[in-house]
Amino acid sequence: MSDMLLWGRWIVVSADDVREDSAVLLRDGRVAEIGPALEMRARHAGIPEHGGSDCAILPGLINAHHHCYGVELANQKVGDDFLEPWMFCGPSMVGLSPYISSAHSAVRLLKTGVTAVVDMCSAGVTRDSGEARLLEKAQAYRDAGLRAAIAPGERWQNRIVHGAGEEAGFLATLPQNLRDDLARNEAGRARLSPDAYFELMAALVPQGDGLRDFWFGPTGPQWTPDAVLARVAQEAERLDTRIQTHALESFYEGLESQQIRGKHLMQHFADQGILTERLSLAHVVWARPQDIENLARSGVQVSHNPSSNLRLRSGVAPIADMCGNGVSVALGMDGTTLGGAEDIFAEMRLALALNTPPHRSAKALNARDVLALATQGGARVLGRAHELGQLQLGYCADAVVLDLSRPMSPWCAPDVDPIELIVGRATAADVRDVIVNGALVVAHGTVTGLNETQLLQKLRAELEQSPPNDAALTLARNLRPYLLDWYAQWEQAGTAPVTRYGAPFPMHKTSPQAARTPAPKVKLGEVT
Repeated sequence: MSDMLLWGRWIVVSADDVREDSAVLLRDGRVAEIGPALEMRARHAGIPEHGGSDCAILPGLINAHHHCYGVELANQKVGDDFLEPWMFCGPSMVGLSPYISSAHSAVRLLKTGVTAVVDMCSAGVTRDSGEARLLEKAQAYRDAGLRAAIAPGERWQNRIVHGAGEEAGFLATLPQNLRDDLARNEAGRARLSPDAYFELMAALVPQGDGLRDFWFGPTGPQWTPDAVLARVAQEAERLDTRIQTHALESFYEGLESQQIRGKHLMQHFADQGILTERLSLAHVVWARPQDIENLARSGVQVSHNPSSNLRLRSGVAPIADMCGNGVSVALGMDGTTLGGAEDIFAEMRLALALNTPPHRSAKALNARDVLALATQGGARVLGRAHELGQLQLGYCADAVVLDLSRPMSPWCAPDVDPIELIVGRATAADVRDVIVNGALVVAHGTVTGLNETQLLQKLRAELEQSPPNDAALTLARNLRPYLLDWYAQWEQAGTAPVTRYGAPFPMHKTSPQAARTPAPKVKLGEVT
């Protein structure tokens, strides 16, 4: 592992620490020195250099929640929809091998400056085949040079509709032919048993090395029996690994725990012993104030996925409130960014735009906040805030060389705020070089560890052998109206959300006293 010198107009040590005309020395996979660029370049002459006066050097960006679909969903005829009917499109998706889908995703992530990812995926259908496919994913990430926490899971219950005991009632609403089609589809899907899952994880977790690690990834509380959820918490503690799951993503998930369990989800997690700092939750759109308090108190982290939340009609998570109340929040792309761009800079901008509410009394994020989500917040999700997410001395040598020539064109104020500029204007196309663990994994926009042309050729060859499953897609489309009618019954009086898009002010005059009376605060994504 050779020394490397990164220098630029700005070194972004962290979201709150930007140093002008500086350089950072990487040695043995760590940040060894930071100082003025001229002095550092003279003192370390002959060491390979990356960057320049037209560049900014950033900490490696972290995608804290992801799925490797291989090919953008619109290309697979899978449209955006509510989560509940959208989930049934899963069996229709193309069947790429774990290596090819993970490698293709890794290439796209690296080229946008992502140096670490949390990949939630299927655990497989048997213990042995599951281990083989998950090690295949790990090898793809290793070949690409991307840090990865691989979090496999399964849906063991309530696979048709949310809620224990609800399935029979829903099936009774279906015509017989559709009920038969659904029964055949479910019977034909092999699933790993909980016992086999724990055997698999006991074999995989010890194989982690800090570059490729294995976490528990139960798909969601509604799909995981309570005893399994409690055992996940125990085994994660025993094996010293982490847990990620989806939670409070859709509006109907927000209703499910209270309606089915009679308690808020965070209380349910606490009862199962899983509400600890080992846990990170993806989405959490429908968090109530009490949930936010529990998250802050327990040290659980949240991965905010703004594009996915919009595409799957889940809503806007109250992330500014979470941050303002001490919850650790990260940023994830979920494999479903707007337009399928997989551009983490665009995701930062979306997070910023959605968390700047139109009234002064509300909490809001700024550019530094969202950069911190994509760096320090992600490091906390990984359990490695002491060595990732910043370019501090002794931290891991994960960095991004960002070309500023396009963002600063055609003119830029000499005293521009660098973080405002980067968050406001940078894109994946501006990423010049990427370093992970001291190794150059992207050079001038090209991934060094994989041949992208050959990878795409193999991907297309696999797609020709496993096109989308039209029968599964037809089943999903036929089920959709019945699913939506079923969940509409959950929208009892007082539970349906009010969606306002710039609701008009009353036309009559407002008294001075009324004008001084603050309106009640309503958080985005809150059930009213």
